[in-house]
Amino acid sequence: MKTHQWNTGRQYNANGQRIVAEVREDKIKFSDLSRHINGSIPLGDFMRGRDMDEYDIESLVMVNYDHGNYSGGNDTLEWI
Repeated sequence: MKTHQWNTGRQYNANGQRIVAEVREDKIKFSDLSRHINGSIPLGDFMRGRDMDEYDIESLVMVNYDHGNYSGGNDTLEWI
């Protein structure tokens, strides 16, 4: 499991927009801590098992998040 966190620079609160993501075997779980939104993005066959760098993770999360292509979740990931 690989965890990555970043600030998008969007001004949703005093901290901007902080996002935490965890790459798991078949999905990426994420939390938008600024907007209190948690979600999960399924990874297709092409992406499963691939070693993703920070750019890959941010791009996959933001494109899918911005287009509503995710399932909601209850687990809030922590900013460390």
